[in-house]
Amino acid sequence: MEKSKCSVGVLGRGRFGSMVVEYLSRDLPVRWHDPRYLEGSTLAETLLSDVVLLCVPIRAIRNVCRQIAPLLRPGQLVIDTCSVKVRPIRWLLEELPKSVDILGTHPLFGPDSGKNGIRGLKIALCQVRGNRIGPIRAYLESLGLQVIETTPDQHDREMAETQALFHLISRAIQNTRLDRRQISTPGPEQFFELLYSLQNDSMELFADLESENPYAAAVRHRLIQALIDLDQEISTMANGE
Repeated sequence: MEKSKCSVGVLGRGRFGSMVVEYLSRDLPVRWHDPRYLEGSTLAETLLSDVVLLCVPIRAIRNVCRQIAPLLRPGQLVIDTCSVKVRPIRWLLEELPKSVDILGTHPLFGPDSGKNGIRGLKIALCQVRGNRIGPIRAYLESLGLQVIETTPDQHDREMAETQALFHLISRAIQNTRLDRRQISTPGPEQFFELLYSLQNDSMELFADLESENPYAAAVRHRLIQALIDLDQEISTMANGE
């Protein structure tokens, strides 16, 4: 990605899309489009860019791809930023013309975790179609990001046991109305601080993380069963059995 030549069109100006526009605009010519806002460029203008970056909800990816497919030109690079990879990448391959390159990405941070800067944070890349991953990786590393190359399947397997699991625990604790208390040790206090950091994420994102990752359900059921087993063990010990 040569800074002097590459233009970027960002679709979606939510919290993460706004962060992307802010950072990329420092180095590259950036257009953005979001139908919710009067500002920005038109969809057609945004799709004139060399690189098209999809910063839309996971559940909207397929429809967005169908919408933009007729407007894309050969040689463009389309990049998604979804927190799951197997299904969105399949949708991109099915809906976008074969003449465009595709790269899957998952920035492993967001507006909250990156509010003090993104240097040292991680981003996952999945090579899909074309051979553009080298310059993209070099540019991301120039921003100080740690780049992890992986496959969509391996990404989703690992994220089911990390992000999806953590969001599940956070939502469960929130639903039980448990909160930090004055009488507490440092560990729980730090834990609740981490949980609070997820409260700005939408319920839509949580639902997509759990439903669109093909490995999330199995991990979720493992956790639930482990909690049931622990509860039974504690009850047995308490009864002196």
